[in-house]
Amino acid sequence: MHVRSWLRLAAIPGRLSLGIALVAALAAAAPVRAQSIATLQNSLQLAVCLNDWDTAIAHASQLEQVPGLPIKTLAQLVTFRRQMQLFRQNQTVVSPIDGCEPVLAGFGRPGYTGRPLDFDRGVYSSIGTGTPVVAADQTLRQYEALWQAGLGVTADTTLDPLAEAQRINTRSGSGVTTGAVSRRIDIYAFLGAQGDSADLDLTVIQQRPGVLYTDDAAQLFLFDAEGRLLAEARTTQGIQPRLPATTLPANGVYYAAVTTPQHRPLLDEGGFITGWQGIGTSAITYTLTIDGLTPSLDLGLR
Repeated sequence: MHVRSWLRLAAIPGRLSLGIALVAALAAAAPVRAQSIATLQNSLQLAVCLNDWDTAIAHASQLEQVPGLPIKTLAQLVTFRRQMQLFRQNQTVVSPIDGCEPVLAGFGRPGYTGRPLDFDRGVYSSIGTGTPVVAADQTLRQYEALWQAGLGVTADTTLDPLAEAQRINTRSGSGVTTGAVSRRIDIYAFLGAQGDSADLDLTVIQQRPGVLYTDDAAQLFLFDAEGRLLAEARTTQGIQPRLPATTLPANGVYYAAVTTPQHRPLLDEGGFITGWQGIGTSAITYTLTIDGLTPSLDLGLR
């Protein structure tokens, strides 16, 4: 079985590769749409690594519609899609797949985007040791390593209302990040498995003057890969937002959004996000901790 070659980052003559060569061919065929094509490509890689053949087939079909594709590239996509249709029909589980470790660890090749506000303070708060006066060099290097490992890396998504999502690395089955939000929205993406009992815990570590209020009020929303709202929580009587033991319905990407009051998602009749309404009225710095997940590198084995 040649599945192991499909996700390598360099082209392999005579075999289907879903790496740099195919992305380059697709981008050359439609340079104006290169970014959206690359997003589809990354989503296709993730779906294959998760053995999610329905999603992978859908993304391959979308890529086949790119205008101006070279005949060879189109033929590769068609062949690949047909192979995945056989996998779906036979309920095939393929593991391991070469090239999937970086995809599942951070669900994509990482790109460093910079450290968010009060990152060190946020990590100290999340592990319950208080705010340090002076941090040791070794401690700072450890935090930098966590950040480099995937925290804050931009996620690829075709969902416009969640397009600013940053990845949270969950290779250990949990992850933590920190940020500051007032009028805007902070969105995070992470990988989960069907049946995982996810626990999302938001801790406000600083409150600042907002548009209307100076308080610790916050809102937390959880969406699935298609943008369906699964759960929400808000600050109530001094208790900060938490989504405990939320059962995840499928393997894939999930999105957590942090806002302050009056800034909420717009949903259609099916409960899927179509946009955002309102504006945040408070201003906070926070940590977001996610636990109860299957380690991301194990997702391809399920």
